[in-house]
Amino acid sequence: MKAQELLQQYAANRKDFSNENLSGIDLSNENLSEINFSHADLGRTDLSYVNLYRAKMVWTELNRANLQQANLMQVDLCRGILFRADLRAANLTQANLSNAQLYLANLESANLTQANLIEASLEEACLSQADLRKANLYKALLKGSNCTAANFERANLSRANGQEANFSQAHLEQADLEKAKFTQTILHEANLTETNLVEANLSYADLTKAILAKAQLELAKLVNANLSGADFTEASLFKANLTGAIFKSVTLKRTDLRGAKFKNTYFEGVDFSTCRVKGTLFTDARGLTTQQKQWLIANGALNVAILN
Repeated sequence: MKAQELLQQYAANRKDFSNENLSGIDLSNENLSEINFSHADLGRTDLSYVNLYRAKMVWTELNRANLQQANLMQVDLCRGILFRADLRAANLTQANLSNAQLYLANLESANLTQANLIEASLEEACLSQADLRKANLYKALLKGSNCTAANFERANLSRANGQEANFSQAHLEQADLEKAKFTQTILHEANLTETNLVEANLSYADLTKAILAKAQLELAKLVNANLSGADFTEASLFKANLTGAIFKSVTLKRTDLRGAKFKNTYFEGVDFSTCRVKGTLFTDARGLTTQQKQWLIANGALNVAILN
C-alpha cells in the first residue's frame, strides 16, 4: 500500500491497517491518531513528526523507521520491533513498550515519562538525556546502553540489567533498583539520592563522585567498585559486600556500615567518626591509619589489623 492510498482511506474513517505492508513509505507530519498498525510492516518508514496518539502498534515492525519527534503518547507498542529505529525527541509519554525490541534504537532526548518498558530490550540503545521519570523498566535489558544525563527519577528498574551501560550524570533519585544487575556500569557523577539498591549488584562499577545520600544498599554487592569521591551521607550499607573496592575521599556521615565486608578494600581520606560499624569486617583492609584502627575496634568493627 502506498502512502496516498492509506491517507485517503484514513480520511474516509478507516482506522484498521493491521497486517499491511507499509515499509518504506513517507507518512511524515501526518495526523494518524488512534490508527491500528498492529502486526504491520513499517520498516524504514518515515514517521517523523507524525501524530500517532493512542495508536495500536502491537507486534508492529519498525526496524530502522524514522520516528524522530513523533507524537507517540499512550501508543501501544507492546512487543514492537524497533531495531535501529530513530526515536530522537519522540514523545512516548505513558506509552506501552513492554517486551518491545529496541536494540540499538536512538531515543536521545525522548520523553518516556510513565512509559511501560517492562522486560523491554534496550541493549546498546541511546537514551542520552531522555526523560524516564516514573517509567517502569522492571527486568528491562539496558546492557551496553548510553543513558548519559538521562532522568530516571522514581523509575522502576528493579531486576533490570544495566551491565556495562553508561549512566554518567544520570538522575536516579528515589528510583527502585532492587536486585538490579549493574556490573561494570559507569555511574560517574550519577545522582542516586534515596535510591533503593537493596541486593543490587554493582560489582566493578564506576561510582566516582556519585551521590548516594540516604540510599538503601543493604546486601548490595560493590566488589571492586570505584567509589572515589562518592557521597554516602546517611546511606545504609548494612551487610553490603565491598571487597576490593576503592574508598578514596568518600563522604561518610551517619552512614550505616554494620556487618558490611571491606575485605582488601582501599581507604584514603575517609572519616568514620559518625558511622555505625558494629560487626563490620575490615579483613586485610588497606590504607587505614592507626587512629582509624583504634576507633574502629573501639566501636565494634571486626578483623581490624593488629595495631603496631
